[in-house]
Amino acid sequence: MMNNRLAHSGRFGAAIRTPAASAIPDAEPVYRAGDTVMHPSEGVCTIAELRRMALSGMPERTYYVLKPATQKGSSTVYLPVARGNAILRSLLSEQAIRDLIRQSEAYAGLWIADSKLRKEAFTRILSEGNIARIIRMIAEIHEQNAKRALEGKKPCASDEAILAEAERLLHQEFSHVLHMSPEETAAFVCKELGVQRG
Repeated sequence: MMNNRLAHSGRFGAAIRTPAASAIPDAEPVYRAGDTVMHPSEGVCTIAELRRMALSGMPERTYYVLKPATQKGSSTVYLPVARGNAILRSLLSEQAIRDLIRQSEAYAGLWIADSKLRKEAFTRILSEGNIARIIRMIAEIHEQNAKRALEGKKPCASDEAILAEAERLLHQEFSHVLHMSPEETAAFVCKELGVQRG
């Protein structure tokens, strides 16, 4: 099976067929080949090309052909231009990252004592995609982990899972923009926030 993915439709192995006679109208592409963009689930991607084709029985249309930065080998994401225009975005600038870190202070007080309620609330924060709020959540998890360490306690497993996913979502883009390793990026964010990594 090909190691290609049709975005939001799972893996597929169907061969690309001959273009259909009844093609559907395309949206005007916002991005060009060579652009680096942020995909909500794949992360940082380069647009390898725009290709007109028909996939898995669908009418012919134009696709963004994306190469995720963290994927190796033949991994490719095919995203219809109309859908891509709606969900892709340009990468943040270094100044925008610093501004978001500062803005995250406005969301102080996210911590919830009850671990079950906290997990539900933090999962919602991740799904909403508010970057400044996610940064604040990361900070508060680190703060609480540091407190638990002083008490001789291990971090809460659900907090660690949320933290790993939050940092995965943010640090790939931040690392790319800031030209830092993921570890350096994590240390940079915590330093900017004035928190100790737990």
